[in-house]
Amino acid sequence: MSGILQALDINGTFIFQVIDFVLLLVFLRIFVWPPLVKALEQRRQTVERELTAAEQERKLAVAERQEQLKALEEARAQAQAAVERAQRSAAEESKRLLGEAREQAERMQKRLAEEIEREREAAIASLRSEVASLVLAATDKLVRARVGANEDADRELVAEFIGDVGHKA
Repeated sequence: MSGILQALDINGTFIFQVIDFVLLLVFLRIFVWPPLVKALEQRRQTVERELTAAEQERKLAVAERQEQLKALEEARAQAQAAVERAQRSAAEESKRLLGEAREQAERMQKRLAEEIEREREAAIASLRSEVASLVLAATDKLVRARVGANEDADRELVAEFIGDVGHKA
């Protein structure tokens, strides 16, 4: 065997190195490899759990985002409905106030027309009274001035006087 070792140019150190290497492999296989594999397996499981949790969190975030968008859309719809209700209410209130203002204006117009009519009637009555007083005064003057004079001339004078007063009024 030493001839084979010499022919291959293998010395004794090489054999010891091979034995050391094999022993190192056995040692590593028995004492180092199982904890290393166990640690790597635990790390793989942790990463898988974290990836699964992250995926669930992502799905939850997507679901929450959808809910938020839905709630936002509902809030917008409610706000739009509130604005429309307010606009309708304002329009109705405006119509009501406008109707009340028209009614009040009509009442005022009727009241003013009635007041004007009363004033006109009072003015006519006053004018008639004044004309009657003037006629009586003129008649009195005529009667005193012409006691027993021409009756036809008296009538013409009174008619002329009434005509003058009518034109002045």
